[in-house]
Amino acid sequence: MKQKVVIIGHGYTSRLGIIRSLAALDCEITVIAMVFHDWLGRYVRFNWRMPIDCYSKHVDRMFYCYAKDGAVLIDLLLKNCSDTHQKVIIIPDSDFSAEVIDKNQDRLKEHFLFPHINHTPGAVGHWMHKTVQKKLALEIGLNVTQDCTVTVKGGHYSMPKGIHYPCFTKPLATISGGKQFLKRCDNEIELCKVLEKASRQFPNTEVLVEDFKVIGTEYAVVGFSDGTNIIIPGVIEFIVNSKSHFGIAREGKIMPISGFEPLLDQFKTFVRRVGFFGLFDIDFYESDGEMYFGEMNLRFGGSGYAYTAMGVNLPAMLVLALRGENIAEMPQQVTATATYVNERMCLDDYFHGYINEKEYHNIIQAADIQFVDDENDPNPSKNLQKEFFKIRLKRIRLQIKKKFKKLGGYG
Repeated sequence: MKQKVVIIGHGYTSRLGIIRSLAALDCEITVIAMVFHDWLGRYVRFNWRMPIDCYSKHVDRMFYCYAKDGAVLIDLLLKNCSDTHQKVIIIPDSDFSAEVIDKNQDRLKEHFLFPHINHTPGAVGHWMHKTVQKKLALEIGLNVTQDCTVTVKGGHYSMPKGIHYPCFTKPLATISGGKQFLKRCDNEIELCKVLEKASRQFPNTEVLVEDFKVIGTEYAVVGFSDGTNIIIPGVIEFIVNSKSHFGIAREGKIMPISGFEPLLDQFKTFVRRVGFFGLFDIDFYESDGEMYFGEMNLRFGGSGYAYTAMGVNLPAMLVLALRGENIAEMPQQVTATATYVNERMCLDDYFHGYINEKEYHNIIQAADIQFVDDENDPNPSKNLQKEFFKIRLKRIRLQIKKKFKKLGGYG
């Protein structure tokens, strides 16, 4: 009997990376695509319109689910994804789904297996908070930036004293506000604008205000933990960040861990202290010659498929480990260096005018690893091309409209 797996997330490239990684185990795969539009009755199964990753030959079923209501997601899983003959494995691929699954362990554990921290409901959400992470990072000797927290209640907040400028704002937990409040503020006026926007959109939230650091190079590691044994196979260096998605690499490089061993030992200690069982990624960066801890995400990282492409299959490790199987003989180290490209980031940067058509194609063709293009699974790439041509037509229409508007202005 094939192992059934449910992959839950917002972005099609990250989901596709997990889908193709699990092809090595011949799993039966269901995808739940989280969306922010409450259309068609909270959730619905689509056969005629699918996200790009769901055109993969490895996907058996897919659902859309409204991404702001955890009860809807749990209801969907219990009613449509459970099985009387086996425990279905859930792989959350977003902060929202990770926290919802974690909170509802008691309802799900009879039918599902999933990442966890000592099987304790709420523990994953607790460790998503950046101040909690930074406290532990300091305890084990990692460098972190100084910060303070602004609490918003009922749409109101008080400005803390002693903030150093320039500063950098972040949501205290990634699930609350995502990346939209990541911003450098050079003075109190700019900081107030960010806080006002945050308080309007999230009347009860917390915003982290950090001392601003000039970043030399950004890095990330993606790994697997069974709570005791931590596997970090290689290091990712961000080469070019997306202009349309703050903090996400459009182009990067994956390389062996050589030269990073002492830092990675500290990261392993960090994950072991958390006690997490699952896939994780840790963002870090270099500033003025020092390495700084950024944050840990308790889910598969957006660039995680680069590891699979280099022969280290972290999602497969998770599935086998949740089933109680031995993973000791699986490859666990990246042994070469390669560049990669996230085509979704390229497409969005092209759509917003940050790169032109020639740059779009050159960037994708120059990379050693593509996240969407795969000759053995061609349909996602074909549908990405359709999306590109739709966007290309939109851009042409906009250019023509601007020209006519300009001519009309002189008429």
